[in-house]
Amino acid sequence: MWFAGALWNFRREISTLAGAALPVATFVLTGGLSAGVVFVGYRLTQSPFAPDERWSIVGWTAGGLLVTVSLHAATLSIRAAEGRPIGEPQFPLLVAGGVGALAGYGIGELLVDVRRTAAQAQQARDGMAFANSLLRHDVRNALQVILGQVDVLTTIDDERVGEATKRIESQAEGLYDLTSNAEAVTAVLTGEATPEPRNVVEDIETTVATVTESFPDATVETALHDQLVVRGTDALRPVFANILDNAVQHTGSNPTVRVTTETADGVARIRFADDGHGIPEGERERIFERGVTTDGGSNGLGLHIVSTLVERSDGSIYVEDSELGGAAFVVELPIAE
Repeated sequence: MWFAGALWNFRREISTLAGAALPVATFVLTGGLSAGVVFVGYRLTQSPFAPDERWSIVGWTAGGLLVTVSLHAATLSIRAAEGRPIGEPQFPLLVAGGVGALAGYGIGELLVDVRRTAAQAQQARDGMAFANSLLRHDVRNALQVILGQVDVLTTIDDERVGEATKRIESQAEGLYDLTSNAEAVTAVLTGEATPEPRNVVEDIETTVATVTESFPDATVETALHDQLVVRGTDALRPVFANILDNAVQHTGSNPTVRVTTETADGVARIRFADDGHGIPEGERERIFERGVTTDGGSNGLGLHIVSTLVERSDGSIYVEDSELGGAAFVVELPIAE
């Protein structure tokens, strides 16, 4: 219909004006805009949108056309009421309507895309939460069975069986802690957890104890506050475990890691310094990006997720030189009032 209006205006002008240049230029402008409206209509029919989404876009297109034409018609009416000459109004109305329709289509498609993306993100969050809940439930049930059998094995008076029983029990307890950490991480990533006061010294001490038990050749030195209450989430414990594990595993055969805490200007700093090869200054920001690794791997999600978890605990993380000769990862968190 809009294209037919442009064609009618062209035929009218070509018959009333002496030259053809200006009518052709007018038709190129109005016809081009009309052709654009026709094209987006065709594109809409081929789009993957649902019927209700398509009608929403059509509504925005019609609304854009109606608003721009109405505004232009209002200005022409005011001029006519003032007694001013308005000439032939069809050309500016055709241009305004075409621009308004295309703008309305663009806004409508953008809003539909935003709503679809938001719905997909919500589905992903719900799926993650469900999978995490199901995994925790099944794994914890299995661990309860394993620990029950461990109790049976402890009744056997045999040194080798006793040592194996202790290892099984230790690994089962580690897996149980892992499910708890997964629950904390999922809660933060899905937005269900908010920062609250917590004593990070307890988190650090628990992490250090687990790492030293798992890596007997590693030396972990600590200089911690007796108590350091910050604003954070339960995900801080797996964050500290990830940083400390990386420092121990990627440093050498007999690594040394020094964990310290300090406070200044309302901020707590937890520092993990190692005696490894260090990280070049130019790479220190990139290692927290998705897909970037420091050990040649292909996953690269560890430090990226660590950085995300720290930021969602209202903190920050960065790398600097270590006094031991390697790298030092520093986590900064706001001290709780």
